Amino acid sequence: MKKKILFIGITMNCAGTEKSFVSFINTFDFDKYDATLLLAKKKGPFLKLLPNKLKIIEINNYGDHFLQSGKNARGNIYNTFIRKNPFTAFTVLPYYIKIMLHPENVSSDATRLWIRLMDYLPAIDEKFDVAVAYWGDRTMFYMLDKVKADKYITWMHFDYAHPKRDDSIYLPYFKRCDSIVNVSSTVDDALKKSLPELSGKCVVIENINSPSAIKIMADEPAIFPDPDYQGKRILSVGRITFQKGFDLAIRALKHLRTDGIDAKWYVIGEGDNEYKKNLSLLAEEYGVADSFVFMGAYPNPYPFIKKCDVYAQPSRFEGKPISVEEAKILSKPIVVCDYLSAAEQLRSGKLGLISSFEETDLSEKLEMLLTDDALSDSLVKSLQSEMLSNEAEISKFYNLI
Repeated sequence: MKKKILFIGITMNCAGTEKSFVSFINTFDFDKYDATLLLAKKKGPFLKLLPNKLKIIEINNYGDHFLQSGKNARGNIYNTFIRKNPFTAFTVLPYYIKIMLHPENVSSDATRLWIRLMDYLPAIDEKFDVAVAYWGDRTMFYMLDKVKADKYITWMHFDYAHPKRDDSIYLPYFKRCDSIVNVSSTVDDALKKSLPELSGKCVVIENINSPSAIKIMADEPAIFPDPDYQGKRILSVGRITFQKGFDLAIRALKHLRTDGIDAKWYVIGEGDNEYKKNLSLLAEEYGVADSFVFMGAYPNPYPFIKKCDVYAQPSRFEGKPISVEEAKILSKPIVVCDYLSAAEQLRSGKLGLISSFEETDLSEKLEMLLTDDALSDSLVKSLQSEMLSNEAEISKFYNLI
């Protein structure tokens, strides 16, 4: 009899974790295992990339709880909970008082409130052999409190220390997991350093990439918003949030233009609309509004990566960004900021350049790749000689279950 596996996610929007899951589940052995994906909201462009053998279900009525943020918390809590059950207000009120009195603890108190409100969510009736919180964080809390399974596995796509989590919240949940999957050795080391008592539960399973599939998809047409532009194209793929460092990118682009480099910086992704508006204002302030281009979300960004001159990842913190791995597969000159796994991903500079978080350093690294053909060619040749396929990583998951 096949083992029943439940994967728990949030949406299938265009983002790193979702893309990672698409690659993972498309290498999954459905002949040996039955797999179900439980989503908070059954939506997103990546839904169409999931295999037909994967059963997809949705958290009824309470999915918006997983989309809660500091900006929508009041309306979200009212519509999801208080409107349905006015007495929920008595649960919420003490937490709001704490947040108002101690704003320095807002992250921890907001997380505790989120977990407390989860008491109102119904549990999953069906029992599974293995439950997997592939999206980490909130899906882990939900899995352990609302899903019945013989074995629990959570995924860590991020650097546990940046931004810092509250150990008193996370540690008890981590301890209830049978295994904690970290997407890189540096993410693994960071978690073990913060919470050494978890070392025996940790295993590294890298995000799975299929070079053959990526290269096929990269051959599709890619039409930039300015197809006749003859200058250099810098490209980034990622959610439009503070974490991704696009404000740093705008400042670096200003330096490039001042140095006479004819370049434009393109961003594929969606995210925080208010932050995006602030970035647009910053680009106007720095005189690069015509050169910093938001392209929106694309389920298939590979043709654009293939056509750009340099792939850049100016993130302040990351676990192990998939888009950098994809740029490596497509043999593009790469510049990243020095986030946790940067040195691991780029072999300490052998496969791409690593910048500090200073705008001048980032612009200098970009300028090197945009003007020094010998350097770019050398990095490209190094990438082409790398064995970048890692589809065998899924065997580590089978060992866990």
